[in-house]
Amino acid sequence: MQLKKLTEVPANNVTMEGAAGCKVRWLIGEGENAPTFAMREFEVEPGGHTPRHFHDYEHEVYVLAGQGKIVDGDRELPLAAGDVVFVAPNDI
Repeated sequence: MQLKKLTEVPANNVTMEGAAGCKVRWLIGEGENAPTFAMREFEVEPGGHTPRHFHDYEHEVYVLAGQGKIVDGDRELPLAAGDVVFVAPNDI
């Protein structure tokens, strides 16, 4: 078992091509001996975004605060605090 404080994990700029105004904290992943699980916290500034992309694994999004949108195919869906999103593998 491992215990971390969120404030002890540095927030770094997202380096993915096409991303703007985003920072990420890697909370749990390979560095914690979790090869098939990743927990990250994203901070997205007003007007910030990540580019459209996909992964060969599923992932989830839980919105803690604020509002925004997520793109599902050719649809844009609103996001707000308390929303949960499940993204299937290879879903664009």
